[in-house]
This record gives sequence, C-alpha cells and structure tokens, in this order.
Amino acid sequence: MRQYLVLFFGVYLFISACGTTDTVTEPDRPVFDIDEEIAEDYIADDMDDFDRFLFENRSRLSDQFATIEHDIPEVFLREVVRDESEAEQYAGFRVQIISTRNVAEADSLQDDFRAWANEQIVGYEPETYIFFRQPYYRVRTGDFRDRNQAIEFSRLVKTKFPEAWVVHDRIEPDQLPQPNANIQLR
Repeated sequence: MRQYLVLFFGVYLFISACGTTDTVTEPDRPVFDIDEEIAEDYIADDMDDFDRFLFENRSRLSDQFATIEHDIPEVFLREVVRDESEAEQYAGFRVQIISTRNVAEADSLQDDFRAWANEQIVGYEPETYIFFRQPYYRVRTGDFRDRNQAIEFSRLVKTKFPEAWVVHDRIEPDQLPQPNANIQLR
C-alpha cells in the first residue's frame, strides 16, 4: 500500500510540474484611449506641492542642466608634465648591506660600516642610510648613477660584509663620488 501511495504522489508531482507556464503579457497600448493632458492632470492631483512643481518643470530643469559648465579653475585642469631631468636626477643605485627586522642590529651595522669605511675606503666617503619598509630595516650605503660603479663599490664592501648587493634606489645627487674617482681599499 505504501508503494502505491509513493507512486501516486510521484505521478501527481510530475503532472503538476508539466503544467503550462504561459505568461499573460500586457498590451503595448493602454486599454482605454485617454488624452495625455487629462492623464497628467489626474496624476498631478495625487501629488504634493513639491512633486507637482517638479512634474510641471521637468523639461525645463533638464534643459537648464544639460549645458552646465564646471567652475574648476584652469590651473587644475592642466595635465601635469614631469620634467624627466628632475626625475632622473634622483634615480640611481646604492649598495644594501643588510635587511633585518631588528632595529638595534641595523643601527649597530650602520655604525660598524661607517667606522670600517673611514679606515679602509680611499677616494670616496660613502653616506650610510637606514630605511624602514614594513617589516624590515634596510641599511644602504653610497650614491651612484652608474650601475657598474655601484657594482665595483659593492665588491669592496663585500670584503667586510659578504651579503651586500646593489639595489636601485633614490639617491642624493650631492653625495655622488667625484667623476673618475679611484675608489679602493687601503
């Protein structure tokens, strides 16, 4: 008996699911022909004063704001043109000695490098910088426009700090070594 009940229920669901799903579509035109002015008056009667004002002035408002011009001063509309020579003035290379999460280690290494450089490097007095970029402190030295000159300097630095490497960085133009400087160890 149970099997017949389940079978009957399944057949009922199948038949009801296969029913028509035709939708009734609205005609493209109104059911009654009503004059547009009468329809607008009828709609306007149900509106409050503000909505009625907007409804009555809708075409004039859209015409008024269709040609509005902005009041932004001309100086703000100009395209910013960067002087390439200014950007290139600060582009260069440095030698990075270490990248660490420990600020005390970075400060200590900076002091060690300065003492070593004052005693051992001839022909250039490199400046040493500490940069923080989450989560690392980076100790960098030197300011070079030429990558090959930075590589030669890194070879000198690697005698004391073997993990040093050349990085592209923003340099200080007044800290560049003299042209044709003979940078070497004592």
